[in-house]
Amino acid sequence: MPGKRIFMIAGDFSGDIHAAKVAQALQAEQPDVVIEAVGGPHLKALGIPLLSDQSRMGRVGFGAVLGAPYHFWLGQKILGRLQDFQPDAVLLIDYGGFNLYMAAKLKKRGYRVFYFIPPQVWATRPGRIRKIKASVDHVFCIFPFEKDLYESHGIPVTYVGHPLIGELPPAPDRVTFCQEYGLRPEDPIVALMPGSRKLEIDYLLPAIIASLPLLQQQQPTAQFVLAQAGSLSDDFFIPRLTAAWHSAGGQGSPPVTLLKNQNHALLGVADLMIAASGTVTLEGALYNTPMILMYKLHPLIYQIAIRLMQLPCMGLPNILTDMERPIVPELWQDRVNPDSISQAALPLFDPQSEPVQRQLAGFAQIRQSLNTGGTPRNVAQGILNLLQPSPHPHALGNPLLSAT
Repeated sequence: MPGKRIFMIAGDFSGDIHAAKVAQALQAEQPDVVIEAVGGPHLKALGIPLLSDQSRMGRVGFGAVLGAPYHFWLGQKILGRLQDFQPDAVLLIDYGGFNLYMAAKLKKRGYRVFYFIPPQVWATRPGRIRKIKASVDHVFCIFPFEKDLYESHGIPVTYVGHPLIGELPPAPDRVTFCQEYGLRPEDPIVALMPGSRKLEIDYLLPAIIASLPLLQQQQPTAQFVLAQAGSLSDDFFIPRLTAAWHSAGGQGSPPVTLLKNQNHALLGVADLMIAASGTVTLEGALYNTPMILMYKLHPLIYQIAIRLMQLPCMGLPNILTDMERPIVPELWQDRVNPDSISQAALPLFDPQSEPVQRQLAGFAQIRQSLNTGGTPRNVAQGILNLLQPSPHPHALGNPLLSAT
């Protein structure tokens, strides 16, 4: 078939990574495919023409006061470009607020709209699924339970596996890692992952830091390694770290090794993790890192959030295994305090303990369920098969994939 024309919209850094992987897979499946995009450095490195760099999208956010005018302007710019580009399909990748807004605009103009990594309607804001049904021709979902959800609403869907499978780098050599960062390979390494957003740091970091003396009392050889997200400047992060330590009664410098942009390497060697709820908990599960997770918001926002929640658990490792008997301790709101953190974390220092062994068994289950043999390839094959002339336009015809 002649080379297809695909336009991609990836609104943040992680979306750009996923988009680039799909673009590579499309090029491997059909070398004369023509791709343009809104994206970032990973797409640009492939030579994909970018209508706009997505760096500002992540800074302002779709729902922010400054974000709405910018995103409206960007949406108009995309629609203008598509009139000339005339894509066979537009692939939306993650970034739910803006991409759902664009899906409606695109559908109204007659474009075929596909969505890879759709909004987590199963967690909050279930009304979004009606928008997806109205505006999206096919969903490529990344969790196995999502397929049943979309099918129940009559939305064409393919489960393609999770993109983290195959994207995560291998765990580093523990001895080499410890030599590089001044750690002792024979002693426990505790990864502290307070999040990548400023509000997460403000709400979670003080309690995490205040729990360290309690953990040290029971585990005097423990080494605490604090992950600073690349999105957080030193001017923001370091004063808050110092203030948290002094507020906890600490003297001198906090007892942590500070690492920046080294999450995957740290997870690959850590013996346990204390983390904000989010994708990092799934990454930790894929690295076999026992963990506890935390979730905290402004009290009023929290009361709204828990009323919108559709599931009894917050963490992906629990959602993907056993929500009735969660394998990972979840500390919500008021339970994000030093005593609760230390009580939940201490049993995980023993690798033979029942809590650790149960988590490891669950992590193995997660890896098996999310591994479909290559998510980017599955998405690429699904797109190209959907664009073939067929009496059944939503049938992918690929026995490795499952679609309606």
